[in-house]
Order: sequence, then C-alpha cells, then structure tokens
Amino acid sequence: MLERLKNDFYLAMLTLVGCIIVLCVTPYGIYRLYSGNYIVGTADLFMVLCAMAATRMAWRSGDTVKPGLFMALVFCAGALLVCINLGVDGLFWVYPFLVFIFFLVAPVRAFALLALMLGSLFVIANLYPQLIFASRFQMLAFFVTTSITSLFAFIFAYRAQLQRRELQRLATTDSLTGAGNRRTLNDQLALAISEFARLSRQYGLILLDLDHFKQINDNYGHKVGDQILIELVPVLQSMLRQSDQVFRFGGEEFVVLVADIKQADLERLAEKLRAGVQRKIILPDGAQITTSIGVAMQKADESWEAWLHRADLALYQAKHQGRNRVVTA
Repeated sequence: MLERLKNDFYLAMLTLVGCIIVLCVTPYGIYRLYSGNYIVGTADLFMVLCAMAATRMAWRSGDTVKPGLFMALVFCAGALLVCINLGVDGLFWVYPFLVFIFFLVAPVRAFALLALMLGSLFVIANLYPQLIFASRFQMLAFFVTTSITSLFAFIFAYRAQLQRRELQRLATTDSLTGAGNRRTLNDQLALAISEFARLSRQYGLILLDLDHFKQINDNYGHKVGDQILIELVPVLQSMLRQSDQVFRFGGEEFVVLVADIKQADLERLAEKLRAGVQRKIILPDGAQITTSIGVAMQKADESWEAWLHRADLALYQAKHQGRNRVVTA
C-alpha cells in the first residue's frame, strides 16, 4: 500500500484529499444536521461520501483521472451550495477547495473549474444582493483574493507537473539514446507476462547487438560510436508499429518488445530490422554496420527473466554462427 502511494503521485494526492475531507467535513455535516440546517448538512455529508467513493474507485481501478474529476466537480458544486446557504460563513470553505482542486485534476482543467465556480458565485451575488456578501466591497475583496490564490495555485501546480514529467522521463529513458532504460524494460516485461497469463496476449522479444562495436569505438572514436547508438533508435522505430517498444539493454545491445504477434511474423520483423540497420546506418568511411539478433516468443508459465535469457542465448548463437543474422530461441 505504501509502495503504491509512493509510486503514484496522483493516487497519493487523491487519497490525501479524500482523508482530509472525511476528517474535517464530517463533523461539520453532523453539526449542521443537528442544528437544523439540513441543506448544508446533507451537502457536507454528500461530499464526504463522494470523496470516499472516488478514493475507493481510484484504488480499485488504478485510474485517478475520472475519480479526481468527479471529486473536483462535487467539491465545486458543494462549495457553491454552501456559500448560497451560509452566506459569508460559507466563503471560508472556498479557499481550501481552491487548493484541493489542483491536487485532483490537471492544472488547466482545475483553473477552468474554479473560474466556472467563482463566475457562477459572482453572477448569483449580483442577482441576489445580500444573499452571500454583506456589501459590494466585501464581494470585490473576495473575488480579488480568490483570483490571486487560484492564479498562484495554478502556477505552482503547472510547474510541479512539468517537473514530475521530466523526472519521470529521466527515470524511465536512457539518457543517450532516448530509448527505454533497463528498469523500464523489466517493468514492461513483467507486465507482458501478466497480460499473457490474464488475457492470453502474445508478446515477442527481439534482442539485437551491433557487430564489432568495440572496433567502431577504437577506429572512429567514442563520439562516432555514441552517434551510431543515437541514430539506431529512430531507425528501429521507423520499421516498428507505434505500440512496439525499444529499450537499451546495455552497451550496444537493444531490446524490442512486440505485442500481439506470432512467431513467424516476429522472425520476419527481426529480419526486417537486421536488413534495415545494415542499409540505413553507415560509418564515416561508407562501411555498413551489421547486427546480430536473437528472438524469443513467450512461453506459458515462464518468468520474464527466463524469457529474456532465451533471447540472449539466441543472440549468442547468432554471433557464434558468424554474426549479421537472426536466430530464434
């Protein structure tokens, strides 16, 4: 549970907001019902129930977008209803909700929801003077302060979102080539094993290694060697489907994970990649680069480590048999 909260920021934030709503709003809802204000009391407890339901949905489904949007809509509507019924006393609840919304949905969507809520509140306050605000000056002060709060919350949330995306990119991709890194490969292989067991979705592995790469570094320099690795990834992707994934396994070795494919098609794809690399990647003196490839289909009741090991053994055989060829595990 703690590991899941640690790895999923939006689930953690949604859970935190849900817990705060339950702990802080429930006593007020009960008090409002006890004191005879059934509309506000019912609205408070409804928000509590919605927060609990959305949090539970997010934990069960793994989807935080829809539950977060649901909670944000309920909070905006609830805050509007509370302000209409409690007047000035209800305005204090708007400020924490301004912050909560940015933890539940994307910054742009949160800002749009808040603009809609505050705009509706402004229209109602003008249509029914004294219903919410004691004076025009009080209304103006409220909208100035909430606008400033919303703006700064938006800036903070948007910047934090960009930083999380960049950290996610750095954590999951190889810094030189832009391909998925070894950690991401392990996660995707584990996911492929799970989908094969649950959905009978067939995956194939292509493990390729550039032939005589050490000689390239020795003869042309490491800068040329790095450039070859950088060029290799888009060359591979140009011959793959959008759903196929490329990972850097280590050094000059790369892995292609292919979903929904049969063995004969996997072998043809591997041969296509071998020929494409030889044709498209050229050394400074015009020499061609060749690659050895090992392919392996999933097997029932096989771990991803064993599956990857079979592909590695096939690659070893391709090199042992003379390189620049495809061998099937």
